[in-house]
Amino acid sequence: MLIKNLSKLGLLLGLILFVSCSEDESVDGTSEQGENPTSVYITDSPIDQANVEAVFITVADVKVNGKSLEGFNKTTIQISSLTQGKTELLGKLNLAAGNTSNISLVLAETDQSGNAPGNYLVLTGGAKEELAGSTEINLNDQVEIVEGASNEIVMDFDLRKSVKQSGDDYSFVAKSQLQNSVRAVNTMKTGVVTGKVENTSNAGGDVVVAYAYKKGQYSNSEKNTNSEGIAFANATSSSVVSKSNGEFEIHFLKEGDYELHFASYSDTNNDGKLEFSGMVKANSASSLDLSGFTVKSNSEVNVQISFVGLLGL
Repeated sequence: MLIKNLSKLGLLLGLILFVSCSEDESVDGTSEQGENPTSVYITDSPIDQANVEAVFITVADVKVNGKSLEGFNKTTIQISSLTQGKTELLGKLNLAAGNTSNISLVLAETDQSGNAPGNYLVLTGGAKEELAGSTEINLNDQVEIVEGASNEIVMDFDLRKSVKQSGDDYSFVAKSQLQNSVRAVNTMKTGVVTGKVENTSNAGGDVVVAYAYKKGQYSNSEKNTNSEGIAFANATSSSVVSKSNGEFEIHFLKEGDYELHFASYSDTNNDGKLEFSGMVKANSASSLDLSGFTVKSNSEVNVQISFVGLLGL
């Protein structure tokens, strides 16, 4: 009888342990039941100040649905180097399927070694300029976490829309604008636009920037600066057109319809800041319509473009 009771007790304890493990973790311990492994990366769209060599930010924390990344330590990142699809892994966590409720990026006032400033840019010649301003950015985007998949969230920190210059001073834009300057996407739901431009010299100026807008959201007023001194503030993303080979790349565009616009810039007064020269008239060298085309998930849209000159000239 004692042996029989002990056998029942052993079965009962085994059942309790099995149920407990099933509720907390999978057999290999990689994720909680009903949650999906998610990696969080950061990338950048280029800055347009001519005399800025590099931009550094120090990330103190990243929270998704109120959960911090597992084992994350404060880290200083040269964010300006993460262009053309380059990313840096910040960390991982497990998330339930469905849309995220909130994503926040917390910046530190000191770097990963404890030295101030934590967020700064380096000018031509090596001078370091602190980027003061908001230290917590609550992103406006909701990201879909896909059931049964290894998800990748990419936060695109658009420096062009994040940093403003007043005279010789630099800072982050106001908090409301900063929230619109960092977007988040699931890479499973994004595509990329790549392009090659002929006759780049026809655009004039020192730099040409390609702006991707969601279809119907561009207007001529976009070239005017907002209250923070930022032009083209509603562009989804952007890329500098290479002056040497005419190539550009715009990554992590959420599936949907887009349009492309090109702007020319020159440092006309040699103050280290690019001034807007005008919009560039661009023709597609294929059947693709620059004023309306579709980007699909996990796909690439390639465009061949010829510059004609500045609009209005």
